[in-house]
Amino acid sequence: MNISFARTFYWLISRFAVIYIILLFFCLTCVDLKTFDNRVKARRLNQAVPKFADMVNFSLGKIAKERVDWVPFKHYFELVLRYLPDDMVAKQLLGYVDLQMGQEEQSIALFKNSTDAKGHLLFWSNYNLGVIYYKKGMWPQAAQYLFNAISSSSQLTLFLMQNSIMYKQIFASTDITYILEDRINSAKSNAYILLLSSLHNLRQYDKMIAVSKLGIEDQDLSYKDDFYYNAGLAFYETGEVQRSFMLFQKSLAMEKNNPDVYFYIANIYQRAGQTQQAQDFFRISYALHQKNDPRFPYEDHVNLRFF
Repeated sequence: MNISFARTFYWLISRFAVIYIILLFFCLTCVDLKTFDNRVKARRLNQAVPKFADMVNFSLGKIAKERVDWVPFKHYFELVLRYLPDDMVAKQLLGYVDLQMGQEEQSIALFKNSTDAKGHLLFWSNYNLGVIYYKKGMWPQAAQYLFNAISSSSQLTLFLMQNSIMYKQIFASTDITYILEDRINSAKSNAYILLLSSLHNLRQYDKMIAVSKLGIEDQDLSYKDDFYYNAGLAFYETGEVQRSFMLFQKSLAMEKNNPDVYFYIANIYQRAGQTQQAQDFFRISYALHQKNDPRFPYEDHVNLRFF
């Protein structure tokens, strides 16, 4: 009995040992395969990282779009999304690249799909969708996305960009000096400009006044003269001439070369029967238009951006 029991015991131990060894080997194999797969992905991504200098320089207006080879950027961001299909930043960046390559429908879809955990579109997606629809003359859609852009958190935008591996790669590829907060505020100022223009085209003058007020009160924004001008324009359109005149004057105090401000002041003088003053301001407006100052009108120079 003792010999039989011992044989049975050793037989069971040997079987359990084999099973244990098989399970251990299987687990180790799975871990190794997963680690190996991750290493392969990382190696492919590292090999696909393009030189972002041209993309950055184009965004800063330093080189023409025709001089940029967009294919490596498209390939890289598509590869990122193959491995990380929910990466919001990759969708935004690929959307920007696709639009530069003339793939508008794909670009719009990517921008609309780049959402945060609560389903809200992020700043750059809202901004770029607003620019796209503005340039197409689709004022309601432009106003919607541009309003979302100016309402978004600049701190969240900054946080996402600073903590994104892709943005770190982009910023490491150039020696251009800039402050990221200033770039975000510059884009937000542009969003205000297009939003106000969209609201004017929609004849939503009450909203123009409210948005202008928000822009004037935000100390981080530029183009204050344009916000005063648009507030004045809204009051002018609603017949509140005295208030519009005061706002136009404030706009001129900040920027003396915008021909449109002179044009509307001339119209106010003309309405009031002050012919000489009206002629003087019409003359100034015409002379400034003839100079073709490249800054005006502001909305003509707002473009797609990724930073």
